[in-house]
Amino acid sequence: MDCCRDLCSNISRRKHLGTHEELYETSLRRSLTTFQLTVMGMGAMIGAGLYVLSGVEAKEVTGPAIVVSYAIATVAAILSALCYVEFACRIPKTGSAYTFTYVAIGEIWAFLIGWNLILEYAISAASVASSFVGYMDSLTGYKIRNYTVETIMGGELWDVPYIAPYPNLLASLLIILISIFIAAGANVSVGVTVVLMGVNIVVIIIIVVLGFMKADIKNWQDYGGFVPNGPASVIAGAATLFYSFVGFDTIAIANEETLNPRKSIPRATFMSILITSVCYILASAVLTLLVPYPQLDEESAFAAAFQQRGIEWARWMVAVGALCAMFTTIVMSLYSLPRSIYAMASDGLLFDFLGTVNQYTKVPVYAVLFSMVLVVIPAMFFTLSQLVEFLSIGVLLGYAFVSAAVITLRYGPDDITTGNDASLEMTSSPNGHDDQKPSAQPLDDNSKLLVATSAGVPGTLKHQFRSTPLLRALARLRPGVAVKIGLWVSIFFMSCTLSLVEYGSSDIAAPKVWAILLLIFFSVCTLLSFLVITIHYQNVDTQDYYRVPFVPLFPWLSIFVNVVLLMKLRPITWLRFLIWVTVGLFIYLVYGYRHSKAGRISRERLNNESTDVGNHGNGSTENAATYGSTN
Repeated sequence: MDCCRDLCSNISRRKHLGTHEELYETSLRRSLTTFQLTVMGMGAMIGAGLYVLSGVEAKEVTGPAIVVSYAIATVAAILSALCYVEFACRIPKTGSAYTFTYVAIGEIWAFLIGWNLILEYAISAASVASSFVGYMDSLTGYKIRNYTVETIMGGELWDVPYIAPYPNLLASLLIILISIFIAAGANVSVGVTVVLMGVNIVVIIIIVVLGFMKADIKNWQDYGGFVPNGPASVIAGAATLFYSFVGFDTIAIANEETLNPRKSIPRATFMSILITSVCYILASAVLTLLVPYPQLDEESAFAAAFQQRGIEWARWMVAVGALCAMFTTIVMSLYSLPRSIYAMASDGLLFDFLGTVNQYTKVPVYAVLFSMVLVVIPAMFFTLSQLVEFLSIGVLLGYAFVSAAVITLRYGPDDITTGNDASLEMTSSPNGHDDQKPSAQPLDDNSKLLVATSAGVPGTLKHQFRSTPLLRALARLRPGVAVKIGLWVSIFFMSCTLSLVEYGSSDIAAPKVWAILLLIFFSVCTLLSFLVITIHYQNVDTQDYYRVPFVPLFPWLSIFVNVVLLMKLRPITWLRFLIWVTVGLFIYLVYGYRHSKAGRISRERLNNESTDVGNHGNGSTENAATYGSTN
């Protein structure tokens, strides 16, 4: 029993970041500005989603109402971004969702988030590289494919299940080329992104201007009107189009290479999302105004739409924009991937050599090389449709955990850095101001709990609720415990509610009594457990950095959005996810658990405490003996 308790305690240990000054220490080079970060965020978000996904969703799901779907997706993206920005300001370290989860929730969860983000970035880069080559191949009349099959493979295709019929050599070469840019330093990869993103923005501006000049408002009035498939299609479209904004976390990953993260990251994150949103909304509006949405070409929507309106040269203009956009998306994925690996290796959860930083370029070169291999293999041997099935699950889980971590830290002592445990050693008034200074002497656990239950300490029940009989038990819990329980119970019942709506909608619509009662029960439990969070004191931090407004509502809504999107994933995606998680857990148990730096520090502290206790006991014995002999 003790062994299991120790194991659970160890895998849930949290990362402490040292002193405030140590937060800003890094082996990487701090050189990125707000402008560069903004371009990086746009480069990660404006890609195949604009040139491919917009046409598919407008034709099959939303019709002209795609502009509303993009607006809703923007709001959902901002909800997740709010939580990322607060953490990035508080913790200027690379690793993004992995680091934030490690600091706020615990090691095992952080490892799983980091491990799945590695998969997401690798598959994202591989899938976009495959899409890039496919787009080029279509422009050349499929000469690339024909050359590979006829010349390299001798005219014979592979007939192996789950493997592409021929190797995508050009995609692999593209990955190697971009990896060289990444290994040369952050400024080189960002410089390439700035140039190509500039070209892409010019193309988007031309598309929008030409499109509105040729627009026909009747295309929004005929063919079923502006919302031809009903309001539900707008929400369904927003759920899919949300993925167009996946990539803003690249800005948070660049935290450790940013000159002034507390100012640059909030500005760059919101600017990049808003500019990206404007580009998506205007471009999709132009697309559905140029031609009736049922006539859109799903494979090359913009090029076909302009050709239909008599602008033949637009095909090549759109091709240039699409290739530039996809190239920058690959660059940002390959930029983020080695940084995630570096962060985990620096904490001892992955092999140490992956955390080695080149002294000249200030880049984790071994992590870059490992990332290159990790991306080249799927890009060469799997088709685009097979790769896309792996996407989204890791990113969505990362977003959800970061939002949960914001709530956890807001309702608990600010102990992410060394020396910040004083929050339990003072009494505070309900308005968050200190009634007295911290005690000069450290308090033991029992004293801390007594002070916490009698004052407005973060994570304790508010005074006005302590007289309520049903809530008295909450007042006796240690600070933050009731909030954590309420949060995870709320997420559990939220998931039950959404699962029932997703998979039992026909029974609810029937309506069947059991389905209605179950829906009411799950919904009420979700609401009550959420309200448990709101009746506790928050951590009032006076430091000057961005903080998420309306906590816990905004982070909780972000979790809700991400759970909704996770419910939309296919069962095969979850199966592959479980296989990847199993491999990750094996690596963690064999290597990461024993080499964790947080675990090493914890063991050293326990050994020091044991030594101090032993020395104190020996000293007392010696003093007693001396006292006895003198008498």
